[in-house]
Amino acid sequence: MIGMRRATRPRLAAVWCAIALLILVGCGGDPDPAAGDAADDAEAEVPADATDALDVPTEAPAGAPDIDPCSLVSDEEMAGILSEQLPDDEVAVTVTSEIASGSGSPSCTYTWTRSTWSAGSGKEFTIAVLPPDDLQFTAGLGERIPLDGVGDEAFEMNENYFARVGDVVVHLVNLQETPAASVAVLTAAAESL
Repeated sequence: MIGMRRATRPRLAAVWCAIALLILVGCGGDPDPAAGDAADDAEAEVPADATDALDVPTEAPAGAPDIDPCSLVSDEEMAGILSEQLPDDEVAVTVTSEIASGSGSPSCTYTWTRSTWSAGSGKEFTIAVLPPDDLQFTAGLGERIPLDGVGDEAFEMNENYFARVGDVVVHLVNLQETPAASVAVLTAAAESL
């Protein structure tokens, strides 16, 4: 009994710390209106050409490829690739795509479903295009597993797939299916460049 109490104390402490943190975050705000004015004045003094991690550009950053990532693989092509790579126990695959831009390099979010899935069910994944200079930042550090026969250079790292073709990098994120399906999608996108 005493051993169980000792084991639950660290858990309770962690729970209470999490609750206290949530309360502090939820109760944020500016208790002193004068402090808010000072922050506004400081923001006004920032030069217009300054770069901040919180800035959200309205168009692709300089050096980003001028490529619509949704044009690399059409919805119909994507449905065909997924149908070929995934088990036959479910019938038709339906794919829709939507371009996302505004912060960082342009990306395309694909949403797909199977005809046997319930309404509202679906999966999403993203294809982004970026300049090779952004590859180190985007891929990060870790073991890169080479992928042969895809673009000029391709690799998988932590279930993210990258292919460089000339001065453009294709980045496949979050397919969450078989590695073969991910490589097939990456290959199709890279071949379109």
